[in-house]
Amino acid sequence: MIVFFTLLLAGSLSSLSCHKTQGNEVISKKMPTILLNLVNSHNPANYAKAHDIGLKDGRVGVIITVDTSFSSKDFLSKYELTDYQLRENLVTAYISIDGLKKLCEDPAVIYVRLPVKFNSR
Repeated sequence: MIVFFTLLLAGSLSSLSCHKTQGNEVISKKMPTILLNLVNSHNPANYAKAHDIGLKDGRVGVIITVDTSFSSKDFLSKYELTDYQLRENLVTAYISIDGLKKLCEDPAVIYVRLPVKFNSR
């Protein structure tokens, strides 16, 4: 009886995972939870401010790891990336918050993350 209850409880808790309730599995594997929550937020600007995510003209700065076979010309225009820089298989750019889901569905995209912020003291 205790084993059954433990398994039942574990199964219930796993269904509460943000990856399963806030985005499809492909997208959740390609971005950290903080970006996934930003995409799914009812008020992305407030969420970004509360979590110290910098926005520029309503767009979020990201670092995109891409497969080496991607075509940068098509990729950059397809997702309307701005202020971008390319280096090997990394793209740093600003993208609309709504565009993040579509970006993560692209097979050329391996992972999308926020840039690292350094505290100046």
